[in-house]
Amino acid sequence: MRFLYFIRLTFFFLFSLLAFGCGGKKDSIGMDDEIRVVCSKIDEPIIKEYLATVFNDTLYTPAPEPLFKLIFSRPEHYQDLKKYAQIIIASVDRNNSNPGYRLLHKLLPKNQLNNSQDDNPVLLTRDLHANDQIYVVINASSEEHLFNYLDKNKKLLRSHYDEQFKLRGSRFLFDDNQTQVEEKISQDYGWYLNIPWGWEILRNDSQMNFFWMGSEYPYRWLSVKWNKGNSIDDQLSVGKQIWKFPINNYKSIRFNEHRLKLDRIYFNDYKGWQCSGIWESNDSLEAKGGPFYSYIFYDHHSDRTFHINTLVHNPGKPKALYIRQMRLIAKSFRSGFLKENI
Repeated sequence: MRFLYFIRLTFFFLFSLLAFGCGGKKDSIGMDDEIRVVCSKIDEPIIKEYLATVFNDTLYTPAPEPLFKLIFSRPEHYQDLKKYAQIIIASVDRNNSNPGYRLLHKLLPKNQLNNSQDDNPVLLTRDLHANDQIYVVINASSEEHLFNYLDKNKKLLRSHYDEQFKLRGSRFLFDDNQTQVEEKISQDYGWYLNIPWGWEILRNDSQMNFFWMGSEYPYRWLSVKWNKGNSIDDQLSVGKQIWKFPINNYKSIRFNEHRLKLDRIYFNDYKGWQCSGIWESNDSLEAKGGPFYSYIFYDHHSDRTFHINTLVHNPGKPKALYIRQMRLIAKSFRSGFLKENI
């Protein structure tokens, strides 16, 4: 069934190329956390409810922030929006008076325009009008038709959008790395990490096995701490390590119990833990804070436990996009001496 579904996507892709031309494409535009949704006013409440269910992840920074921002526009603006990195064209009300449905008339062949309740109403392709683009069409005959496929499409859409964020985010962050610093860290410590241009080394302590770098506007910190042996098997011990980490290493901040969450994960291919929550300054006269993500994992090749901590400070402004970018930097970690040998 999944194979047949992707065949349908291929037919849609080929038709679209014929309809819109296949000349040279430019890079897609727009922010990594924005999804442009093109639909009519009458369809917007249903589409908004549906997409809010699909993209329902929230980061607490400490205020709740969605992973993706849904920005709604009307069909008459389609030509101005079709080159955005994430675009969804949607229609539920099959009526010629509905401008969203009329737009689908121009985009889809008849066999896909007149699909049935047994057909998946969501079509997806990549790089249709621009490079690094996710292009989605929602063509539902009714609200029931749309939501009948929710579970299947949620998994499909989330996987594509998560991969899209990694792709575009990594190109933005790692376009011009500090390769000499990366190689020096690898040679000195036996692990590798991407260090983007503009980041400053705040502390590099071989005696304490602690590396700390940061960037301004907004303020972002990422640090790596490592110790000999395996210290991740006991959840209580892991919790204590994380709780004491900012006081022992940063000195000026601490973690707050609000929204503190500890989960077992695989960090890259390493067995470990992820902790997320809110950090705050120790000084009551200088109120600072924001979101943090910590990763503790064990590398059996070097017999070391690593603790990577990331945090963001961007008072009064969005933070979710930056903490997700920090997680991309953290996930670039590899244990080994040179990147090309890993």
